[in-house]
Amino acid sequence: MEHFVLCDTMGILTPEKTYVWVRDILQLVNNAALGVHFHNDLGMALENTLQAVIAGASMISGTFRGIGERAGNIPLEQVLNGLRLRFGIEVEGINYEALSQVTDYLDSLGVRPASPYSQAALRHESGIHVNGFLRDPDSYHIFPHANPEIWFGKCSGSSNFQYLFEKQLNKPLTPEDYNRIRDKIKSLSIQEQRCFSPEEVVELFERGFFND
Repeated sequence: MEHFVLCDTMGILTPEKTYVWVRDILQLVNNAALGVHFHNDLGMALENTLQAVIAGASMISGTFRGIGERAGNIPLEQVLNGLRLRFGIEVEGINYEALSQVTDYLDSLGVRPASPYSQAALRHESGIHVNGFLRDPDSYHIFPHANPEIWFGKCSGSSNFQYLFEKQLNKPLTPEDYNRIRDKIKSLSIQEQRCFSPEEVVELFERGFFND
């Protein structure tokens, strides 16, 4: 079944507003299939998702352990267990006994999002986000007392490198330079299965890594 998906990309919704938002939309669209995708920047993704389901949402977009940028997405295992224990709702086809096996395995790999409000939760790798920063500093940043951290990886766009060299280093490059650096970092990120800090990108630049 296809769904329309409501996204709280910056995790700024509250449970009370989420319930009303989903309920009112479903009333307006005659209960069309509606999904939700919530982030955890303020630590409310779980409760927001549960309230969305109670209000009528029929699809959840999330990840095990909440893996995702910054403070991550909604942890699916928390939603499934929360619906089961708090509201008596069991999702058909789910092996609840296997949920802990999945999360334990991810824990053993050290795979987890940053904690809400932490410095690591201020890191943005997505090129869409950084392009937004260049147009409006408040577009993808909700913490007024801390600056965002721009990181670089497989999801980065040329805007990430424009932000670094123009906004932070005051050393503007050409659009062709930004595209070349982006392509090299994407390949390196996939090869090494990690993203890179601004300091690492500057070091690679000074070593001539991007000159090919």
